[in-house]
Amino acid sequence: MENTRETVFQAINDERDYQEQKWARPAHNHSNTEYLVFINYYVQQAFTAVSTQEDDSATKSALRKIAALAVAAMEENGVETRK
Repeated sequence: MENTRETVFQAINDERDYQEQKWARPAHNHSNTEYLVFINYYVQQAFTAVSTQEDDSATKSALRKIAALAVAAMEENGVETRK
């Protein structure tokens, strides 16, 4: 699979769909701080994977989850656009 922006954004969108199914909205409303805590959890998982696994699939999985959590935070709490 080619790593184009389109395929990357599709992977993030698919992860968001999964998250929404698993954590049915609107019951879960979180602050940006809470999202940063969730993101930090997956950052730590990525660091562990990098240092303990030869294959980088767990790291890529963590990065996909981190990106999708950042999207979820902006969906719930607003986005600051680049000016």
